[in-house]
Amino acid sequence: MRWFFFLCVVAVVWVLRLLLGTAGVDADASALLALGLLMVGGELSGDVGERLRVPRVTAYLVLGMLLGPSLAGLITSGDLGALRLFEEMALGIIALTAGGEFTVRALARRWRLILAVTFSHAAGILIMAGGTLWLLLGAVPVLGELSPGARLAASALFGVIAVAKSPATTIAIITETRARGDLVDVVLGVTILKDLMILLLFTWVDGLARGWVGGTGVDAAGALHLAAAVLASLGVGLLLGVVLGLYLTHVGLHREITVLAVVLVSMELAHGAGLEHLLICMAAGFAARNFFSRASESFVHALERSSPPIYVIFFALVGAGLDLGVFASGWAVVAVLVAVRLVLIWGFTGGVVAVLKGPAATRRYAWMGFVAQAGFSLGLAARIAREFPSFGGRLATLIVGAVVVNQLLGPILWRHALVASGEAEEVSK
Repeated sequence: MRWFFFLCVVAVVWVLRLLLGTAGVDADASALLALGLLMVGGELSGDVGERLRVPRVTAYLVLGMLLGPSLAGLITSGDLGALRLFEEMALGIIALTAGGEFTVRALARRWRLILAVTFSHAAGILIMAGGTLWLLLGAVPVLGELSPGARLAASALFGVIAVAKSPATTIAIITETRARGDLVDVVLGVTILKDLMILLLFTWVDGLARGWVGGTGVDAAGALHLAAAVLASLGVGLLLGVVLGLYLTHVGLHREITVLAVVLVSMELAHGAGLEHLLICMAAGFAARNFFSRASESFVHALERSSPPIYVIFFALVGAGLDLGVFASGWAVVAVLVAVRLVLIWGFTGGVVAVLKGPAATRRYAWMGFVAQAGFSLGLAARIAREFPSFGGRLATLIVGAVVVNQLLGPILWRHALVASGEAEEVSK
């Protein structure tokens, strides 16, 4: 019955879009309607995903793709822009959860393994994925005619994107399956360190790439500014985490609202002071969980209660924002790049864990936690398109195509890894 009423609403919205178009609808009302469709439809599709043994995250993504501009068009590009606030809120909750899930005890037990996997991905995947694109561009000029410097720049930029992953997907599947164990600790630790590293790595490679193409050269001042912003974000996040921990320890009222308030403060600081929203929330979650043992349980409980609707909105928006038209051109190159990235992630993850004699389950399954890509990778692709007009648009198209495949495949693989390793609690049959 719920599906019947939802499909009736979808049919009405489709007729209105067909008759009125986008010009005849108030922008705020359109965005509010889109939000309602995503929340209600996302919850329904998530239930279907559970029955089909598919992660709820994947169901949210598919629903967003079906309703988004690339297919049905019930959610427009204008709606996505108007709902960006909810996307930032969702990312803040997810980052807060990531920091809260990662404990000092887990870092102390597996710090060598976490560092080794992180740096092997950063160096090995960047070089080899970038080298693969370099070879492909020599055989298939999918980016047009490029100078040697531009070809090197495009390859290096793609290599950085290949290293990136989706922390939101990692956290969402861990929360959904209530997984705990060595595999979760390692994948989560690498995920957090990768977020820090990608910010710095992209800035460095971006500066080199502009020099290779013939631009302004390496922007040393920009790199220093980013490093300062990262350190300041971590410091502010730790301070917010201390305040949150003290409140939960000594007051403890309206915990879910308090957690949301921390996210809103982080968003305001990010916009007003040029700090990194995700890093602030990660550091705050880490401090609240690790520095205040009495507040640890209530903090985790507040996150668990507030997370489900946030995940519905975020992943449905990500799905709606994916441009599926990219597969019309360059699909063969996208397929090769996705396959090579999978092999590299498998090889560098399993190889490092084997050399350091890590747990068998981690050696076998950890690579599946690094496949998904989402908003961060898409944001970097958009920046490439802006900064490198000669080839950036076409390269961004290839990146978006790869992200679509990785984001659909990643949640399924990661959920399978958690269940097969025995670290997931009993999930719905």
